[in-house]
Amino acid sequence: MTMSINELFAARLAFPVGDRVRGTVGAIPMGAGRAGLLVDLGQLPQGRVDVLQLPDDPTDWPAVGKTGLFEVLQHRPGQVRLFPLDAGMRGRRTRFSRWSGVEWAAITRRYPVGAHVLGTVTNVFPGNREYTVAFDDCWSVVEYEDNAPSVGWAGSFRVTRLLEWTHRILLVPAT
Repeated sequence: MTMSINELFAARLAFPVGDRVRGTVGAIPMGAGRAGLLVDLGQLPQGRVDVLQLPDDPTDWPAVGKTGLFEVLQHRPGQVRLFPLDAGMRGRRTRFSRWSGVEWAAITRRYPVGAHVLGTVTNVFPGNREYTVAFDDCWSVVEYEDNAPSVGWAGSFRVTRLLEWTHRILLVPAT
């Protein structure tokens, strides 16, 4: 399923990256242990949890109809990518962050909400209108609406959110 630009922007408004949303497992389209599961968020687009976020043993996957709490990771064509916050819905070894709790605490002190960083665009993803920005020893994914920046472009960005569950820093271009 493809998502128009207007649908993508509407999904971003309804389900901002980093928000916690409640959803119900609606389907396991490829069967347990394969591609992941679909989550009904009460409105379109539907949510999706990747197989890598779920328990290794498919018999431990949440059943269709199970309701849980999720963090919005990303918007992809036709779906909202989700990370399960309920421990029973994800694998025991699932670790989204490359940083330990102590390292994340240091990063949040170094880059509080409102802080400005100088970053360089390292990748551009036109399909879901995002680009990655590297700064110091960190990186962030930034959504765009109008024109994509070029890889290698450097500029100033502002920290808008620090996501505790997935240890991510959200940035926007500084104005």
